[in-house]
Amino acid sequence: MATRRKKATRKKTTRKAARKKAAGRRKATRKKTTRKVARKKAAGRRKATRKKATRKAARKKAAGRRKATRKKAQGARKKATGRKQAARRKTVRGDASRRRKATAPKALPPPRPTPAGPTPAPVALAPRGRPAAAGARPAAAGAKPAAPRPPVAAEAEPVGLVTHYFPHVDAGIVLVERGELRVGDTLHFRGHTTDFYQRVERLELDHQPVEVARPGQSVGVQVAQRVREHDRVYRVSG
Repeated sequence: MATRRKKATRKKTTRKAARKKAAGRRKATRKKTTRKVARKKAAGRRKATRKKATRKAARKKAAGRRKATRKKAQGARKKATGRKQAARRKTVRGDASRRRKATAPKALPPPRPTPAGPTPAPVALAPRGRPAAAGARPAAAGAKPAAPRPPVAAEAEPVGLVTHYFPHVDAGIVLVERGELRVGDTLHFRGHTTDFYQRVERLELDHQPVEVARPGQSVGVQVAQRVREHDRVYRVSG
């Protein structure tokens, strides 16, 4: 009887130990599995972090390349714009210089006095460089004839220059630079293609008739022939 109880007790103890060992093995396996899963998760997180960092670095590099490309393009556009502006300024300066050279009034000497002798008959002079064609029609009725040449002892005094011409009213604008210009004076208009004498019948300043024009004033003068800008104007007296 006692032997049976001992055997039963040993069996019971053996089963209990076996169950305990099995429980320990299961617990160890679970721990091992848990650690493996944790390591796997940690590796996945590290991998994801590395991928994220790689993507971020790639985006940063791409942004840097785009920024550098934009800066390069802006610099090229700025250089091209600067070259265009420099070329435009050079062209404008060249055109302005050519215009100034073309429009600069030439200093003309005063007309030479007529040599001593009998005074020739008054002759209406045609513009220089444009000879009258054969068979040309006479001047229209009512047109004012050009003033005759001054007497032998006449002297020319520079007065100013022509700044504008109005063909519809046959009037020129004279800028008085020196001396005075009065009604009744005889003027000599002289330029590249202009050379005639004209007696002043009327002076207008700001559309109002005046008797005398002083330096700095621009007055309108009725003329019998066409005058041109920068034609020199001389007052003839004798």
